[in-house]
Order: sequence, then C-alpha cells, then structure tokens
Amino acid sequence: MSKLYASKLIEQFNLEILSGKGKIKNLIEVYGINRAGLELTGFFEDGEKSHRIIVMSTKENSYVLNFSAEERREKYKKLFSQNIPLIIITQKFEDKIVIDVAKELNILLVKTKNNSTSDFTQNILEFMDDYFAPVIEIHASFISIFGKGVLLIGESGIGKSEITLDLLKANHLFVGDDRIVVTKKFNEIFGKSHEILKNLVEVRGIGIIDVSKTNGYQVILDKSKIDIVIELLKFKKDGIDYSERLGADFEKYELLGVQVPYLKIPVTSGRNIPNIIEAAVAKLKIKESGLYQDEATLLTERALKFNND
Repeated sequence: MSKLYASKLIEQFNLEILSGKGKIKNLIEVYGINRAGLELTGFFEDGEKSHRIIVMSTKENSYVLNFSAEERREKYKKLFSQNIPLIIITQKFEDKIVIDVAKELNILLVKTKNNSTSDFTQNILEFMDDYFAPVIEIHASFISIFGKGVLLIGESGIGKSEITLDLLKANHLFVGDDRIVVTKKFNEIFGKSHEILKNLVEVRGIGIIDVSKTNGYQVILDKSKIDIVIELLKFKKDGIDYSERLGADFEKYELLGVQVPYLKIPVTSGRNIPNIIEAAVAKLKIKESGLYQDEATLLTERALKFNND
C-alpha cells in the first residue's frame, strides 16, 4: 500500500494553503474525515480518530461565532494540539482567527473551493480508498465482457492469456493479465492490472504483447468491478468431471470477505471456451435482471406440457 501525504490531497483537489506550507509532507495515517464539532467543544477521543483529517464548514462556523475572539483562539489552540495531519476549511467557514492561530502554531491549514461540503468530503474519501482499502494480488486474467468484470483464474498454462486475446477479438475490454490487484471498496470488489504489467499479455511461444499497440487503447479499461470469477480447469483433472449440466448454478468465491459469483469451466480440445465464457456472463446478467428461470424447472414444465398435448 502506497503512502498518502497531505501534498497529494492538496494537489488532487486544488486546495489553497493558508498556513504550514512546510508541512505538506505530513503523512495521512488514518482513513476517514472528522468534522470538528465535538473537538471545538473541548471533547477529544483517544486513539486513531483524533488523528484523522479535520474539516470545518457551516456548522462549525455557526458554533464558534457564539464565543468571543479570545475564546475562539483557545478552542483552535486545543484543536491544533492534537497532532492532526491536515485541517481543511470550506468557503462557508468565515472566522479568520483560525488562520491567525494556525500561522502562529505552524499548522497545515488549507481551504477548498468546492461549494458543496458533502460532495467534497465524499470525493476525498473515494480518493483515500485507493490508499487505505484492503488489497491483494491474484494470478489471473481480467476482462470486461458485456459490461461485467470477469476474473479468469486457473493453473499456469491453462490458457487464460490466450482466451483473453480471443475475447478481445470479440470486442470485449482488457483490464489486466497475470498480476491483478484486487481492492475492496464499499463492500464491492474491484480489480486492475499491476502497474508493471499494465496493457501487457504474455503468450507462450510469442512472448509479451502490448495490447494497447496491437488492439488500440479503445480496448483498455483501467479498472472494473469484479462481477464473476471463472476458474478454468483441465477436463477430468484428478479423474473428476467438472462439467456442469442441467440446473447448474453459480457458486460463491470469496475475495476480501465478499462473496462473488463463481463458475468452473473444464478446458479440453474442441470446446470454444471464449463462447462458453460469454454464455456464462449472459446467464449472470439474466439472473441479475430477475428474468431468469431455472433450466430444470423449465424443462419439467415443457415435458409436462408436451405429454399433455
């Protein structure tokens, strides 16, 4: 996980530095944002929460204006004593005393130009997700098919990369191959290529192929939600036939504590695996639409109708 410094937030959101310019390399070590309401009353929590980023806006401004200038100075001094890496005020926070106190104590204080405090805080949290969200790496190929992120897993040499190239020919989108970085955000799972292997596919007998050059940047997707995990298996591996027939349903595959639809597809000569994967994704989309009818039930109904006719 890469480190998040205050300077990255300042640059990303074009924040105006009001004081503490020499502290822009303050490390943001705790995920989240605190509004300073309780802190301005003199209450401070023990532990990590006291070291989160602080945002002050309309409510905080209305509260502090109930006090004299000297009382406000004391409140700000107590707030700034909590070793907070970054304090942000919005355009709606109008008390200039906070700037004077921040300059006196050399505190990193910045101001946002965003008019909506809720939108601003949400954007910051989404940006912080890239640094604090749980992350794992998986040996897999990742492609977007019919708008669904499909993570192809299986033992080395099973043909994941070659199948990915076949799916690209069918106008699907490439996310990554070999090393897929998986993150959890808002209880959903997302995947992207490892930066070192971005846009690259390794094919045995040919070597490394840059998909952006062979197929064009229009087939590249930087990241995608992982909607289904498909495991490619050798047909009758260990004497077991993994072929699914009537009534087959999606199992579940756990990624970072989240259950994702999962399917096994046996690989053998004569099977058009890219077409089978497309059919599996189509079935997933139908199930999610609520229009799906179990195949075994469908066949039973048709058999009964045929026998009664």
